[in-house]
Amino acid sequence: MLRFTKAVLDLADPQSLPVGFLLIDIDGLQEIVASFGAEARDAVLLGVADRLQEDVRGHDLVGRVAAGFGICMPDLLPAQARGAAERLRRRLGEAPLPTPAGNLGITCSIGLALGNDPGLGPAGLMARAQLALREAQQAGGDRVVAAG
Repeated sequence: MLRFTKAVLDLADPQSLPVGFLLIDIDGLQEIVASFGAEARDAVLLGVADRLQEDVRGHDLVGRVAAGFGICMPDLLPAQARGAAERLRRRLGEAPLPTPAGNLGITCSIGLALGNDPGLGPAGLMARAQLALREAQQAGGDRVVAAG
């Protein structure tokens, strides 16, 4: 994921459309594990991965990042990036996911960062998305926050 993001940023210039980077955490994932076990968690993660993959553009990259997911989305206007993040948030929460413990509804928090400066690097872009994700979680989850 970092190599792909680096390659995209390396091709960017100040005149190009920004690269969007989303960090997505499933709200209450630890509670799912505590209440229903690791098999339910794994089923939720697989279901989320499937939904994300279905909803991104063909040239976007979805991958696991820490306990959640990251998405690198090249060539987006800020409004497009925000719209995509909100669409993904709604999509993940729209229908329960099947698990061995039964169908479980989820919500997610999303941190969004944009950049088109190769000097920022993938780690810098991810760090900005992480700060935005933390803000979304601290505000109660089930929301998108864009890095300022």
